[in-house]
Amino acid sequence: MSDFTLSLDPTKRSSDTIDFQSALRAKIVGQEEAVQALVDLYQVFRAGLNSPGRPVGNLLFLGPTGSGKTRIVEAAAEILFGDARAVIKVDCAEFQHSHEIAKLIGSPPGYLGHRETHPLITQETLAACHTDKLKLSFLLFDEIEKASDALWQLLLGMLDKATLTLGDNRKVDLSKTVIFLTSNLGGGEIAELMQGGMGFIQPTDKPATGLDEKVERTAVEAARRKFSPEFMNRLDKV
Repeated sequence: MSDFTLSLDPTKRSSDTIDFQSALRAKIVGQEEAVQALVDLYQVFRAGLNSPGRPVGNLLFLGPTGSGKTRIVEAAAEILFGDARAVIKVDCAEFQHSHEIAKLIGSPPGYLGHRETHPLITQETLAACHTDKLKLSFLLFDEIEKASDALWQLLLGMLDKATLTLGDNRKVDLSKTVIFLTSNLGGGEIAELMQGGMGFIQPTDKPATGLDEKVERTAVEAARRKFSPEFMNRLDKV
């Protein structure tokens, strides 16, 4: 898994990045790697150093249900935009069949009911999250392992080129967007590592040494078993 190519010196963060980091850590406990990845992306964006023609960042959060994958996105939105709901959420469980993709991008002209099918992701919905000081958007794909092949093809283009083509051929620019993806893959194994499972060894008896590394390795291995290399290579951080 490749991390950012830009080396960031944490001692030289801007004041607003430091404020964001402190506020996020106050809201999120026990998710240090996820917090750090998001703070690093924010710093790069505020410095104007993010790669042109790509999203601000592509982050995949893995873990069992209830582990806070969505909460960190909502907490960041609350801090930056003043509203935890300032996130465009796509529930991939609703897009398990290819024809359902019209709910996301709208129907092509000429299709029955195309005028009544409004796309979920548009330039206007992305801009609705912007503030006077921050032109940034959050786009969240929840439970991506449930996505249809049609949604996967859309995702690959979005993660790579920061562009989405709607049903009416309008282009949506995602170059000022952080794309978050969540998955429950490996959730059972991770929960066992963290909680001790149903066996005789209790969590307090388990050695803490190397636990974070084991959890990360378990999550990444689960993702690699499910997702294609071309998808994994488009991610900035897992």
